[in-house]
Amino acid sequence: MAQAQLTAVSFNIKKREYWLPEGMRCEVEGCETPIFSSLSIYIKHWKAKHIPVVPIYQCSICQSRFGRRCELTRHLRFFHHLSVEDTNTILCKVQPEQLPNMHYRDPGDVLPRQAKPRVNVEAREAARRHRELYAAEHKVEFPNLVGAITVPRDKVAYIFDVPGLGPRLQLKAKPGWCPEYK
Repeated sequence: MAQAQLTAVSFNIKKREYWLPEGMRCEVEGCETPIFSSLSIYIKHWKAKHIPVVPIYQCSICQSRFGRRCELTRHLRFFHHLSVEDTNTILCKVQPEQLPNMHYRDPGDVLPRQAKPRVNVEAREAARRHRELYAAEHKVEFPNLVGAITVPRDKVAYIFDVPGLGPRLQLKAKPGWCPEYK
Protein backbone atom coordinates (compact mmCIF):
# COMPACT_ATOMS: atom_id res chain seq x y z
CA MET A 1 0.00 0.00 0.00
CA ALA A 2 1.39 3.41 -0.92
CA GLN A 3 2.32 5.81 1.89
CA ALA A 4 -0.34 8.39 0.87
CA GLN A 5 -3.01 5.69 0.91
CA LEU A 6 -1.82 4.39 4.28
CA THR A 7 -2.10 7.80 5.90
CA ALA A 8 -5.59 8.36 4.48
CA VAL A 9 -6.84 4.91 5.52
CA SER A 10 -5.22 4.89 8.98
CA PHE A 11 -7.25 7.79 10.23
CA ASN A 12 -10.56 7.20 8.42
CA ILE A 13 -12.85 7.94 11.38
CA LYS A 14 -15.92 6.08 10.06
CA LYS A 15 -14.12 2.73 9.72
CA ARG A 16 -12.22 2.81 13.03
CA GLU A 17 -13.54 0.86 15.99
CA TYR A 18 -13.86 2.33 19.48
CA TRP A 19 -11.34 1.86 22.27
CA LEU A 20 -12.40 -0.73 24.86
CA PRO A 21 -12.56 0.89 28.32
CA GLU A 22 -11.05 -2.18 30.02
CA GLY A 23 -7.89 -1.81 27.90
CA MET A 24 -6.48 -4.00 25.17
CA ARG A 25 -3.37 -5.19 23.33
CA CYS A 26 -2.26 -3.91 19.95
CA GLU A 27 -4.21 -5.79 17.27
CA VAL A 28 -1.45 -5.74 14.64
CA GLU A 29 -0.24 -9.25 13.87
CA GLY A 30 3.23 -9.89 15.30
CA CYS A 31 3.19 -6.80 17.54
CA GLU A 32 3.81 -8.20 21.01
CA THR A 33 2.72 -5.64 23.56
CA PRO A 34 1.28 -5.66 27.06
CA ILE A 35 -2.31 -4.59 27.64
CA PHE A 36 -2.63 -0.83 27.22
CA SER A 37 -4.65 0.60 30.10
CA SER A 38 -5.49 3.87 28.34
CA LEU A 39 -6.14 5.14 24.84
CA SER A 40 -3.38 7.76 25.12
CA ILE A 41 -0.72 5.09 25.77
CA TYR A 42 -2.11 3.04 22.87
CA ILE A 43 -1.94 6.06 20.53
CA LYS A 44 1.68 6.73 21.57
CA HIS A 45 2.48 3.08 20.77
CA TRP A 46 0.67 3.34 17.41
CA LYS A 47 2.61 6.47 16.45
CA ALA A 48 5.90 4.88 17.50
CA LYS A 49 5.42 1.50 15.80
CA HIS A 50 2.83 1.70 13.03
CA ILE A 51 3.51 4.98 11.21
CA PRO A 52 6.14 4.56 8.45
CA VAL A 53 7.67 8.04 8.80
CA VAL A 54 8.25 9.70 12.18
CA PRO A 55 9.10 13.30 13.11
CA ILE A 56 12.42 13.91 14.87
CA TYR A 57 12.89 17.15 16.83
CA GLN A 58 16.45 18.40 17.29
CA CYS A 59 17.68 20.72 20.06
CA SER A 60 19.26 23.80 18.48
CA ILE A 61 21.62 24.21 21.48
CA CYS A 62 23.18 20.74 21.91
CA GLN A 63 21.88 18.88 18.82
CA SER A 64 20.15 16.18 20.93
CA ARG A 65 17.26 14.51 19.07
CA PHE A 66 13.81 13.55 20.34
CA GLY A 67 10.90 11.61 18.93
CA ARG A 68 8.22 13.88 20.41
CA ARG A 69 7.96 17.64 20.72
CA CYS A 70 7.05 17.39 24.43
CA GLU A 71 10.37 15.60 25.06
CA LEU A 72 12.25 18.47 23.42
CA THR A 73 10.27 20.94 25.52
CA ARG A 74 11.16 19.08 28.72
CA HIS A 75 14.81 18.90 27.62
CA LEU A 76 15.01 22.66 26.98
CA ARG A 77 13.32 23.54 30.29
CA PHE A 78 15.18 21.18 32.62
CA PHE A 79 18.49 20.34 30.92
CA HIS A 80 19.25 23.84 29.58
CA HIS A 81 17.26 25.63 32.34
CA LEU A 82 15.44 27.90 29.90
CA SER A 83 12.42 29.99 30.83
CA VAL A 84 9.01 29.25 29.35
CA GLU A 85 9.32 32.26 27.03
CA ASP A 86 12.77 31.22 25.77
CA THR A 87 11.60 27.63 25.32
CA ASN A 88 8.58 28.77 23.30
CA THR A 89 10.79 31.02 21.16
CA ILE A 90 13.04 28.07 20.27
CA LEU A 91 10.10 25.69 19.72
CA CYS A 92 8.49 28.11 17.25
CA LYS A 93 11.57 27.81 15.04
CA VAL A 94 11.94 24.02 15.29
CA GLN A 95 10.74 22.08 12.24
CA PRO A 96 10.63 18.31 12.66
CA GLU A 97 12.77 16.22 10.35
CA GLN A 98 10.81 13.35 8.79
CA LEU A 99 12.75 10.09 8.96
CA PRO A 100 11.83 6.46 8.19
CA ASN A 101 10.61 4.70 11.33
CA MET A 102 13.22 2.03 12.19
CA HIS A 103 10.69 0.30 14.50
CA TYR A 104 7.93 0.28 11.88
CA ARG A 105 5.65 -2.74 11.75
CA ASP A 106 3.11 -2.72 8.92
CA PRO A 107 -0.41 -2.72 10.44
CA GLY A 108 -1.94 -4.22 7.29
CA ASP A 109 -5.71 -3.70 7.37
CA VAL A 110 -5.80 -2.93 11.11
CA LEU A 111 -6.87 0.62 11.92
CA PRO A 112 -6.03 2.40 15.17
CA ARG A 113 -8.84 2.53 17.70
CA GLN A 114 -10.58 5.80 18.48
CA ALA A 115 -12.18 7.25 21.59
CA LYS A 116 -15.93 6.91 21.97
CA PRO A 117 -17.68 10.26 21.64
CA ARG A 118 -18.48 11.75 25.04
CA VAL A 119 -21.77 13.04 23.71
CA ASN A 120 -24.74 10.73 23.99
CA VAL A 121 -25.78 10.85 20.33
CA GLU A 122 -29.22 9.36 20.96
CA ALA A 123 -30.00 11.91 23.69
CA ARG A 124 -28.74 14.78 21.53
CA GLU A 125 -30.96 13.72 18.62
CA ALA A 126 -33.97 13.25 20.93
CA ALA A 127 -33.43 16.75 22.34
CA ARG A 128 -33.18 18.18 18.83
CA ARG A 129 -36.43 16.47 17.78
CA HIS A 130 -38.10 17.74 20.97
CA ARG A 131 -37.00 21.32 20.19
CA GLU A 132 -38.32 21.03 16.63
CA LEU A 133 -41.68 19.69 17.85
CA TYR A 134 -41.95 22.43 20.44
CA ALA A 135 -41.14 25.08 17.84
CA ALA A 136 -43.76 23.63 15.46
CA GLU A 137 -46.45 23.47 18.16
CA HIS A 138 -45.73 26.86 19.74
CA LYS A 139 -45.37 29.20 16.79
CA VAL A 140 -45.03 32.74 18.05
CA GLU A 141 -45.28 35.82 15.88
CA PHE A 142 -43.21 38.74 17.08
CA PRO A 143 -44.40 42.19 16.00
CA ASN A 144 -41.10 43.92 16.73
CA LEU A 145 -37.72 42.20 17.01
CA VAL A 146 -35.58 45.34 17.11
CA GLY A 147 -32.84 44.74 19.67
CA ALA A 148 -33.57 41.02 20.09
CA ILE A 149 -30.73 38.54 20.18
CA THR A 150 -31.35 35.64 17.79
CA VAL A 151 -29.28 32.47 18.21
CA PRO A 152 -29.69 29.92 15.37
CA ARG A 153 -29.47 26.23 16.29
CA ASP A 154 -30.91 23.07 14.71
CA LYS A 155 -33.21 24.83 12.21
CA VAL A 156 -34.73 26.89 15.05
CA ALA A 157 -34.04 30.47 16.13
CA TYR A 158 -33.83 31.03 19.87
CA ILE A 159 -34.80 34.63 20.60
CA PHE A 160 -33.79 36.22 23.91
CA ASP A 161 -34.72 39.52 25.57
CA VAL A 162 -37.46 40.61 23.20
CA PRO A 163 -38.26 44.32 23.75
CA GLY A 164 -41.69 44.82 25.26
CA LEU A 165 -41.99 41.15 26.27
CA GLY A 166 -39.23 41.06 28.88
CA PRO A 167 -36.39 38.56 29.19
CA ARG A 168 -37.79 35.24 27.97
CA LEU A 169 -37.04 32.50 25.51
CA GLN A 170 -39.12 32.14 22.37
CA LEU A 171 -38.72 29.67 19.51
CA LYS A 172 -39.38 30.39 15.86
CA ALA A 173 -38.52 28.28 12.81
CA LYS A 174 -36.14 30.02 10.42
CA PRO A 175 -37.15 30.43 6.72
CA GLY A 176 -35.25 28.11 4.40
CA TRP A 177 -34.12 25.74 7.17
CA CYS A 178 -37.15 23.44 7.04
CA PRO A 179 -38.82 22.45 3.76
CA GLU A 180 -42.21 22.48 5.50
CA TYR A 181 -41.67 26.06 6.76
CA LYS A 182 -43.16 28.67 4.48
